Amino acid sequence: MPFRSSCSLQASARVDPRPSDPVPISGPPLSRIGHLGSSESPSSAPGASQVCTDVINCLEQSPPDGMARIESLQRSASAIMELVNEKVEAGRHLEAFSIQLVILAIWKQALDICHTQAASAIEGSPSQETIRLKEMMKKGQVSLSIKEHLDASNILGPENVCSHIEKAFLGEVGNAEELAKHIEPGNTEVPDAMEMIFQSALALGRKGAVDEYMSRTENAVMFYSKAVRLLAFLQVEAPSLILNPPFSLTNSDRYRLQNYIDVLNNRQSVSKSQMMALLKCEDQHCSP
Repeated sequence: MPFRSSCSLQASARVDPRPSDPVPISGPPLSRIGHLGSSESPSSAPGASQVCTDVINCLEQSPPDGMARIESLQRSASAIMELVNEKVEAGRHLEAFSIQLVILAIWKQALDICHTQAASAIEGSPSQETIRLKEMMKKGQVSLSIKEHLDASNILGPENVCSHIEKAFLGEVGNAEELAKHIEPGNTEVPDAMEMIFQSALALGRKGAVDEYMSRTENAVMFYSKAVRLLAFLQVEAPSLILNPPFSLTNSDRYRLQNYIDVLNNRQSVSKSQMMALLKCEDQHCSP
């Protein structure tokens, strides 16, 4: 499902896919998040080479294990779905549709990983527990969530996880079709979903800062956590998704995203400490 950028995406240098990525990007990356900074080359990033390289190699790699990667993608889809719902409630159906296409790409990636896992799996003699669970699933006596499927994948095998992911993917296709019905004819350009995700993450971080300042620590922790999840998606998972045009980040973009994440994680940690201290004080009936 191709979409065109209507805002600040610019051309950037090619980012080679990592060996751990099951589905490499095909074709030269054409876009990046525009508001992160100037369009400098990776080598001209501030503080450049060694720091940026360490960040990319150590902090930005997707989970190497297939099932762990699927779980990471599922968490990303869940976080981004909240943005879709917000756009729908605000009547911004075209923006919601654009973000929904990213969710489809996430589930498509999860499905490709699962199929790769299933194809490469070497099946041995099934245990009695495996046979029993598979029979129960055939009879409809077991209904597992995605998380439970991932936890049970060593017993049930990747093919059962794939079946569940296929259902989730088809469900998101249905959601995209429903959103498309609300789009007015004549809209030739779809808003840039990645830019909207980035700006939403920054907005969540600001909300967290306000709540922290107002001593609403529980809300602050929640907003900081949501902001980190969206930024981590942009940093780790988004460049490996199959999108048209492909999404990519320069080393400078990656470095700055990591800085944002570090700051938010630090503020989240402080807020959690304040919240725990307050709860402990309430338990001990501390005087004001």
